[in-house]
Amino acid sequence: RRRQEEAERMGKLRKGIVGSGARSERIRTYNFPQDRCTDHRCKHSEHGLMRLLQGDADGDGGDIVDCFAPHMEVMYREELLAALDEEGVVEAAKAEGGRRGRKG
Repeated sequence: RRRQEEAERMGKLRKGIVGSGARSERIRTYNFPQDRCTDHRCKHSEHGLMRLLQGDADGDGGDIVDCFAPHMEVMYREELLAALDEEGVVEAAKAEGGRRGRKG
């Protein structure tokens, strides 16, 4: 019985780490016929696929990391703000800022 429970627990853990492999879990799509790379996490597409894959050989900042990093940072900040907002932290900070700005 104990082994069965442990196996079930490990199976659930493995499933959470690996994922289902479903198409909806994709991170990035490389579309060669349309010369486009799309990052599905931040919903941004960039044309010039070969330039992105070859990296920053000519110093123009055209590699995949430079291309998608700003969009990922914006997405990450929005997620953090949404999480804080759910906890009421954002409203409390706005209220505190409003009180500081007033002369009393």
